[in-house]
Amino acid sequence: MNVTMKMNLKNLFCVAALALPLTTMADELSYRYVDVAHFPEAEIDADGVDVDGDGLQLRGSLPVYQNIFALAEFQDLSLDGGVDVTRMMVGAGGHWALGNNLDLIARGGLAHFEVDVGRFDDDDTGLFAGVRLRTIVAPKIELEGGVEHLAVDVAGIDGDTYLIGEGRYNFTSQFSAGLLITVGGDTSVFGAQGRFNF
Repeated sequence: MNVTMKMNLKNLFCVAALALPLTTMADELSYRYVDVAHFPEAEIDADGVDVDGDGLQLRGSLPVYQNIFALAEFQDLSLDGGVDVTRMMVGAGGHWALGNNLDLIARGGLAHFEVDVGRFDDDDTGLFAGVRLRTIVAPKIELEGGVEHLAVDVAGIDGDTYLIGEGRYNFTSQFSAGLLITVGGDTSVFGAQGRFNF
């Protein structure tokens, strides 16, 4: 092997070694995002009252230190009979790698609920905490699921534990879209989601 070929191979290996961390970084799960969801199906069944309708949700996540991130969520449901339910959550979370593109996530913070029905309104502030698993199961396909407990009591909607499931298709490293569902206690919502990683 001549000197020129050895130099070319050495350069090729150097480029590959430099590109490897960038490739790994592109596959990592991002915790710097904003997303919006529309719920065409939302239902609350509390104290014998069963109402359904639709709603919107806005969420954001921002890394603040190593594997710690801050989070904020806003959800607004418009249900039958003029029932409006608003939920706001702020808090923090952490994520820990359990394997290649598999993260354990813990979240917690404050949750504020408001229920308005005509001239009647009620609200309560409590805590939320939960754990999730988030993973890439195939190229561009991401799944997330877990449980979350909300400790609030407002207008007959008691604090409860919810099952959460989300699936996203990553069109690019910045944009994804998918479905999400939350079921548990008195509430269930199902909808579509778009996410922007920045």
